[in-house]
Amino acid sequence: MTKENSGWQALFPALASGDLPTRSLLEGARLIAMAAHQPVFHAGFPCENYMLLLEGSIRVQVIGEGGREALLYRVLPGQSCVLTTCCMLSGDDYPAEGFTESPVRALIVTRAAFDKALESAPAFRRFVFVNLGGRIADVIARMEEVAFRPVERRLANFLLSRADAAGNIQCTHQEIAVELGTAREVVSRHLKRLESSGCIELGRATVRVLSAEELQRAGNSAL
Repeated sequence: MTKENSGWQALFPALASGDLPTRSLLEGARLIAMAAHQPVFHAGFPCENYMLLLEGSIRVQVIGEGGREALLYRVLPGQSCVLTTCCMLSGDDYPAEGFTESPVRALIVTRAAFDKALESAPAFRRFVFVNLGGRIADVIARMEEVAFRPVERRLANFLLSRADAAGNIQCTHQEIAVELGTAREVVSRHLKRLESSGCIELGRATVRVLSAEELQRAGNSAL
């Protein structure tokens, strides 16, 4: 085990406490580092490696025919990417794209090592499928929210969850639209409506929550 790889046990306890082939697989995995705002994979590209995230955040999104971006999910420390897992198992190309949101460190398991471990490393095999099931459930919940919850309710919840202690959110209208899976024009219209009601104050690439209670009430009353 290399010194750089030594921190994975705390993030992946099911693998750290597993069988010898599983531990050997992780201890021999390659460590990679990526800067923020770098592509991790592109739609239509083959999947060659299984990734276990140690630090940072990866945003996975789809691009519509009109060029509109929509967030599918994020990969956070202690997780693997559900699309990567599906593509490793099926042999299909990526159907979406992933980008680093912050500096990232991750362990990389090659396709050959992944396939071999599914046969010879029970703890790794269990982790792959348990993680896959849980992450797919998260993606379905995300899609249900986008499809069935009103935009204004999702917008209010987003602003409340992202506001700092002073009520400020550093985010453009386009970035919010990607998070909510809608168009920038829709976000701008709803933000203006919330500003008119006194819930928020709009600035340049910023939103300030003036009344969390009123914003929550506006979100709950959205049809």
